[in-house]
Amino acid sequence: MRKSDTLCCLLIFLAVLHGAGIAWGESNHELQNGKNETIEADEGPAPRVDDDKTAQRRAEIAQTNRDLKMIQSAVVEDLVKKGVTPPEHMALIPAGSFMMGLDETDLSGLKPAHRVYLDAYWIDQSPVTNEAYRACVEAKICRPPMNRPGGFLNRLEYHDNPEFANFPVNYVRHEHAVTYCQWAGKRLPTEAEWEKAARGDDERLYAWGDEIPEGFLETNPIQPVGSMPEGASPYGVMNMGGNMWEWVADSYSGDFYANSPVVNPTGPEARMTKVKRGGDRFILTPWAVIRSPEWTRDSNPNVGFRCAKDLTIP
Repeated sequence: MRKSDTLCCLLIFLAVLHGAGIAWGESNHELQNGKNETIEADEGPAPRVDDDKTAQRRAEIAQTNRDLKMIQSAVVEDLVKKGVTPPEHMALIPAGSFMMGLDETDLSGLKPAHRVYLDAYWIDQSPVTNEAYRACVEAKICRPPMNRPGGFLNRLEYHDNPEFANFPVNYVRHEHAVTYCQWAGKRLPTEAEWEKAARGDDERLYAWGDEIPEGFLETNPIQPVGSMPEGASPYGVMNMGGNMWEWVADSYSGDFYANSPVVNPTGPEARMTKVKRGGDRFILTPWAVIRSPEWTRDSNPNVGFRCAKDLTIP
């Protein structure tokens, strides 16, 4: 055999050995990886970042609820010492600021988020009921709910039926809601007052937090007031999302937030559309920030109201 042939065979032989060594190394490496994967599988998957954020946010909301209720109780206790009698079935919302509105949305009228300061005030813990509104009608002060044949709930079947006495009144025009609140020694809440009572100061989406409860939108369209206590706001205010829209005092302007006063805002100049808040069971986002215009002369089967009251110290 020639030297050149011998050298060629030797090179081929060395290449084969080298290749085999690489192959053996890869096999051992893959086996080691397999062991590692088995160990990781036994330990379970690593926690998801989204799950951690959700758990942290839930904890923050729970802490906010505790803090605001403690503040609320302390302020009420101090007011009682000063001779203030808390109005029946109303919650105190202490003075302070909160973030109003929402930036992370494509829905109109909710931007920009902006900080607002409000003096302390009282707000009804629940919407005005059929029974409560009927008392105003019987006193010949309030006009009966508007009867709209073919509507979602007929007046006689709903407002005059004792079975629905504790349900929120509807088919009430804005002016009639104003009349009722005045008769009761109160007033309609401003839009800012309604939102602060609903979401507190931690920028939550809903009155109860950032997540909508499972099955929330699958129940009957209208629930009795005080139902679903797990949906209470951090101040203990009930039914502030998904039960029925609610009139507030402010006129509606889609761009008002861009120029809103930062202290006790009362909305733009008077106009024929007023704001309704809270959402009903027919929308998928009954956020505490949601707002929508409604004609003042409309009486809607899905719109009710609650009242507010200034805090006065003798």
